[in-house]
Amino acid sequence: MMNYYIGMDAGGTGTSVLVSDGRKDLFQTKTEGLNCNSFPRERIVRSLRNAMADLASNGFSPADCLGIGIGAAGNNNPAAAELLRDCLANCGFHCQVTICSDADAALYGAFEEEDGLLLISGTGSICLGQTDAGRKRYRAGGFGHLIDDEGSAYAIGRDIAAAVVRAEDGRGPETVLRDILFSHLGISDSSELVAYVYDMSHTKKEIAQLARLISLPETDTDQAVRQIIAKAAAALLEMAAAVCRQMESRCGEAEIPLVLHGSVLRNNQRIAGELTKALAAGLPRIRLTEARTDASHGAVWLARRNERG
Repeated sequence: MMNYYIGMDAGGTGTSVLVSDGRKDLFQTKTEGLNCNSFPRERIVRSLRNAMADLASNGFSPADCLGIGIGAAGNNNPAAAELLRDCLANCGFHCQVTICSDADAALYGAFEEEDGLLLISGTGSICLGQTDAGRKRYRAGGFGHLIDDEGSAYAIGRDIAAAVVRAEDGRGPETVLRDILFSHLGISDSSELVAYVYDMSHTKKEIAQLARLISLPETDTDQAVRQIIAKAAAALLEMAAAVCRQMESRCGEAEIPLVLHGSVLRNNQRIAGELTKALAAGLPRIRLTEARTDASHGAVWLARRNERG
């Protein structure tokens, strides 16, 4: 077999595994998530072993692998890198293994060696930028739902619940969100809403899933929804502006390309539209563009770069 690289986009729920020779894709498979903050060690090990067994059954020998790149959610856990490397070594992979966040892998996939920004609004939110062939990095946001993640699906879900209780006690405008939210959750009053939100068995992803409710047609003219959309767009613009300022000394007066990424910006055209207008008005040097490739390709690119030194 020819030499090859492996790139993994390891999100919160699943992992895309890509085998490439550096020019073209050779094989793809999927396995469970590799988030060491969310899953027990046994599941991480099982997921990696299953993926590597799938590669072996399709003729890819560990001895022919030149490098592995992994973009992993939860990679800030100090034990995560050690666990992933140990498991890969036990599967026979003794090549260089480079581990970064799933957001970093998406940035590499979007731009490879070019300067640019990636603004992500999914369950969480973050803005990343790079210059100097991807070696100089910049960041704003991404510090978790308890103290940050403004403009994310979680923040929008929380703001929907807040709009409902604020309307009920007279602090906010009446909103169609009340009936929509109660119907969605199968509840009948605000006390049940409070119980749902503070129930520890409900994860931040379940709150984030509420964000889709502001995409329903019946919310188009709702004042509370307009406020939520404006707040989300402003928070995302703020992150992009912060990274832009960090990059200015490297980019001079040149245009800076920006890729919009994540479920909120893909699925909610009202937020994406509001943000696009705000970017044009507030950051005229920004040029919206499309990502070159995805995060698994970005992880391959990182593996190749580090293998070459």
